[in-house]
Amino acid sequence: MVQLASGGPSGLLGIGVSGTLWALPSASASANAAPQRLGEGLDGQTPLGVGHGRIAARQRDGALWVLEAGRVGQSSERIAPFAGLLVLPLAVIAVQASAAQHRVVRLEPDSSQTWQRVARSEVAVLPDAGLLQADLDGSGDGGHVVVLGGPNDQRYPHGVLGDRIEATRAYLLERHSLRVMRELTVGEPHVLEDIAPRKVSLGQRDGLLTVRSGPQGGQLLLLDADPAAPNALRIAALGAPLGTANRWLSPTAHGKHWLAVHTPHIGGVLHTYQQEGAQLLARTVRSGVSNHRIGSRQLNLSAWHGQRLLIPDQSGLRLLLLDAAAQWRVVGEHTLPSRVAAMVSLGDSGWVAVLMDDGGVTALAVG
Repeated sequence: MVQLASGGPSGLLGIGVSGTLWALPSASASANAAPQRLGEGLDGQTPLGVGHGRIAARQRDGALWVLEAGRVGQSSERIAPFAGLLVLPLAVIAVQASAAQHRVVRLEPDSSQTWQRVARSEVAVLPDAGLLQADLDGSGDGGHVVVLGGPNDQRYPHGVLGDRIEATRAYLLERHSLRVMRELTVGEPHVLEDIAPRKVSLGQRDGLLTVRSGPQGGQLLLLDADPAAPNALRIAALGAPLGTANRWLSPTAHGKHWLAVHTPHIGGVLHTYQQEGAQLLARTVRSGVSNHRIGSRQLNLSAWHGQRLLIPDQSGLRLLLLDAAAQWRVVGEHTLPSRVAAMVSLGDSGWVAVLMDDGGVTALAVG
């Protein structure tokens, strides 16, 4: 396997090196359970989108591929490699491939299951942008599309996330028309050194955790909807910068638990954060961990189950299970035969699926 995702008929999906999509046996399946082949010719480097009874993927020729109720639909629209796919009840949101500017598109099926573009954003986004849905205004309607844009390859040429193109803007796009509802522009010399923010709980509404980087390195950033400006996102709180340019931190969050690994490629020190007014105050949890590999777009090297966090050590061969209820004490350890490449939490089951460098997949109980 080269990619995992939760969902599908068995609860766990995988794309093999040949581009075949499989429904993999769940952790509770019998030893004789066999994988189910679902599709062929898919791009294993572009994340799967799963939800509302659909599985969305990028074909190797760049077309959108959608499996729903046993039927396969495709698009004539070409979507960008590496970028995220967001499955909504009536549509799939994707990033349109372009040699000039990449834009967010909304695709819907016609009667023949051909997926057609019905809306496109006016603003340019990262070519490998992740997409998420967040209710930043607390409207209770599921929210709208969050994406990072304003791509810039000159301001901060660090390249820790696969290329030197970094975001200078964050957008909230209306999920039907893709018009800009709210936005934030990051002034020079800073960038948003991230692919997609992480959604966090701010009571009755959502907030976003991401990374701002500049001459003093990376710092954790909390964004939310500005109550004083109906069209703006704002910096609600900032953590202290790491102190030196090209020093980065890799966040992970679940609800009200906000953490980040400082310098995950050189030492890897896990911190937990707490908001106090306009500050995000960090407290050291432990050293010697890493939830990211330098140059990789894969940000999913840790997994949550409730208040428990599964995270690799620096070698990537040992996984540590930390419990927030026990002051982030290690309550379990797992040794792998090959370095971890990705992790997927399997919902409420209490299991995490782990993809390794050798293509193998194992399931670990963390509940």
